[in-house]
Amino acid sequence: MTHRRTRRALAGCLVAAALAACGTTEPRTPDLPPGGCPADGGQALTLVVGARMGSPKPTLPGEVEGLVETAARNNRKVQVVRVDGQPTVALAADVQITGKNETQREKQVKELVGRVRDFVAQLTPKEAEADVLGALSEAARVTPEGGTVVLVDSGLATAGAVSFREEGMWGANPAEVAAFLAGRRLLPALTGRSVLLVGLGGTADPQPALDEDLRGRVGKLWKEVVTKAGAVCANELAIASRREAFPTTVPVTVVKLPEEPKPVACGTTKLEDSGSVGFVPDTADLRDPAAADRTLQSLAGVVAGGVQRVTLIGNTAGGGPAAGHVELSTRRAEAVKSILVRLGVPADRIATRGDGNSGPYHEPDLAPDGVLIPAAAARNRSVVVELSCPQ
Repeated sequence: MTHRRTRRALAGCLVAAALAACGTTEPRTPDLPPGGCPADGGQALTLVVGARMGSPKPTLPGEVEGLVETAARNNRKVQVVRVDGQPTVALAADVQITGKNETQREKQVKELVGRVRDFVAQLTPKEAEADVLGALSEAARVTPEGGTVVLVDSGLATAGAVSFREEGMWGANPAEVAAFLAGRRLLPALTGRSVLLVGLGGTADPQPALDEDLRGRVGKLWKEVVTKAGAVCANELAIASRREAFPTTVPVTVVKLPEEPKPVACGTTKLEDSGSVGFVPDTADLRDPAAADRTLQSLAGVVAGGVQRVTLIGNTAGGGPAAGHVELSTRRAEAVKSILVRLGVPADRIATRGDGNSGPYHEPDLAPDGVLIPAAAARNRSVVVELSCPQ
């Protein structure tokens, strides 16, 4: 009977859930958020939190609290980086779970999780604006390789090398943004670290709400940046949208959202590629034909009953052989023409041409080393509508 009890006791000590009770220090395996990232939630954890104007009052989803709990159980450092105009480490908790038995250790873990939760709930900004890239860089600096960085923020940066205050950023190609940052050595040092993105695109007053398309653009941008920065994995965690404003007097500029162009009866209207009349990259296929129809219906209504002559001028970003840009921009102008004709504008009143990456509507969008400047490149991708009226 004594030998059986001994064997049962040893078997119990080999069960993962009872390791701590048996006096071992082996870490527990965490319950990771969906998506297989973080790669190892039991390592050091840094929360990058946007407690700021224009973002919802921050809370930690259950999955993130689970990562805090697991890090605490494994005696890993837990830190919080504040997202504002000059991001800094706001909390650095050297975890020491030293209880003599499982009950004591569990109490210490829960206390640490509560401490972090309460700290995030009471976090306030110090400096105006929001430098999201800078906050990620600070988190990368203080998080050892193998650790996890969790960004809890809207992602609408208004300061630093990536800023949505810059005209054209909404239409910037995420890969071009990442390449530009890499060329300038501005990417955060995330090699070997996991990155979890939480609540991107979620806003609160005074920042207007983002629709699904714009939220998706914010997510794609930051996912591309952290992947280019060497993250071992990048996962976006969807959470319920909230509009609970953050009470602070520290200002953050309201980001202007893209607006649909209003046709000018006699003059010029620019149909930016970042808007509804946008194209699949490197093609003349409309990204959202139904949305393009709605916008061009307004233009057709201005033109169809009048006598204006219409010139459609396709434009592209810089870089690469000029001939290819001219051919693509011409096809895009022709694509817009075909819709206007279908909507009732006589074909013989519409002329098209492709200016490619030059012409009167092109602005410089190449850095001295030949790398595309993302926002400027986005502004260049367009079809310009010139309506000329008889004198």
